[in-house]
Amino acid sequence: MIDMHFDLLSIIYQCYLRMDFTYLDDVMKNINSNNVEKLIANMYFMDKEEMKDQLGDNYGEINVIEMFKIARDILQKYISLDNVILSIEGCDYINNLEELEELYNLGLRNILLVWKNPNKYGSGNKGEIGLTELGREFLKKAIDLGICIDVSHMNKETFYDTIEVLKEQKKLGKEVRVIASHSNAYKICPNQRNLDDEQLLALKELDAVIGVVSYSDFVLSTRASEEQLKEYYYKHIEHLKNLIGIEHVGVASDDMIFEKVLFGKDYGPQVFEYATIKDEISCLLKEKLSEEEIEKILYKNINNLLWEEEK
Repeated sequence: MIDMHFDLLSIIYQCYLRMDFTYLDDVMKNINSNNVEKLIANMYFMDKEEMKDQLGDNYGEINVIEMFKIARDILQKYISLDNVILSIEGCDYINNLEELEELYNLGLRNILLVWKNPNKYGSGNKGEIGLTELGREFLKKAIDLGICIDVSHMNKETFYDTIEVLKEQKKLGKEVRVIASHSNAYKICPNQRNLDDEQLLALKELDAVIGVVSYSDFVLSTRASEEQLKEYYYKHIEHLKNLIGIEHVGVASDDMIFEKVLFGKDYGPQVFEYATIKDEISCLLKEKLSEEEIEKILYKNINNLLWEEEK
């Protein structure tokens, strides 16, 4: 299985700050050929107040390049980076195009332009602005470098402005790779972080892959039993399959258990245990889909887009 969104780089950096890698050691046991074989490993950045809360006494001038390099170097002690797409979520602290290129040279291959709040490039779901001129130039540079554009977390204004830029660049003959790493179907669960049918159809035009995410708040809008959550997780997959085709469906954990372990915050249940996520999703799907369809969802679709294209 390929996990399309896991905040592994942020977990690594938090363990580094604590000089305690016990939790990371436990997490990495789950990343293997029998469970999560490959993943998009993410490092997230929020607004200043939220970053202060996360970093505590270690908060200072945020140096994305230094933080990214530290996390990357530690990660490669555990697994081959051939099995990882390195990602940054929230590009607030990437100061210019030169820094973006430097991060690319360090291995960055996927970006989420925004998190929740507005930044100099655009806005997440807590803002109303669209893509800024700086954001347009930033996206164009990322595409030129070969970085995948991840539209999860964008508000609708930024989303559609981004779609316009991506289409323009594609018409110019550039290779444009697009995903929504951890977003579900708004029609099934009306959370503002999910994508409505019009957005999903726009992503289909760009040959994107959407990671159906198992963080419960994006699966079902009310608290529910484990069985209900699994039922609705499949409904998201089914809706995407029927609307945009099986070739555009992947899976993502966005596993938030680390927030409870490292920060004492409980954001609600995950649909699946990370240690057994592949088997649990496979079991859920096997009575409803063919083996070929399951393999596409769990592995082939996103592998073809992000790993095969790297060769």
